[in-house]
Amino acid sequence: MTTTVERARRLAHERPDRPVPCPGCAAGVSGTNLEGHLEKTHHGAAAAHHARWGGPERVTSRWLLGLALGAAALVAVYAAISGAPEDRVILGTAAVASLTTILWGAVAWGAPLFPGVLTLDERGAVLRHTFGLVRRRLGSIDEVVIGTAMESRPSGDSGNDDSYASIDVRVGIYLQLRHGRRQITVHCRTAGVVRSTWSGWRQGKKRKRLDITLDPAEFVALQLALWERGSLTPR
Repeated sequence: MTTTVERARRLAHERPDRPVPCPGCAAGVSGTNLEGHLEKTHHGAAAAHHARWGGPERVTSRWLLGLALGAAALVAVYAAISGAPEDRVILGTAAVASLTTILWGAVAWGAPLFPGVLTLDERGAVLRHTFGLVRRRLGSIDEVVIGTAMESRPSGDSGNDDSYASIDVRVGIYLQLRHGRRQITVHCRTAGVVRSTWSGWRQGKKRKRLDITLDPAEFVALQLALWERGSLTPR
């Protein structure tokens, strides 16, 4: 099975005077200098990913938000029917709603709480999420979209009331795999040279709805795997 380093070396051979993403740190290195960079910076051995990568996912947080909203609705309905606001069922359901809302907010602000796995295979791509119990499959990869990733962060200024304001901040880049109306959005906090290295992708709008975050080396491994299967082409 071809490793990421082997793919990077092949790409460097094809474009010696153009930037190539380093498979160890995602830095842009000219093709002629890649081998020396690997030897000097990574002692000749960068991470050798194949077509399976793990990182924090955010799909589970959306399920938690739905659970929180459902729990809050149950509290309201039960309180209206029972007329007993001190009932332990109400308090327990309210606690569940509060906890899931806190977890959802933490993930929305970038907390890596839930592990996910992204896999490329001969049939397309698969994202395993929700503790590995649920998967999203793309039957093929028809289009690649690249754009700016955003996150909501606490602003640190709640004003004169008890609300907690948030602001949207730029947090790197996303690469979205699409098949019809289905999609998997892969986030990386280090953009590297992805835009200047590849063609065959479409510019996307800014997005906060991200599915999985990969570290820079795995994000480069994904790009090179997509190149090998023809979904991206060197610029």
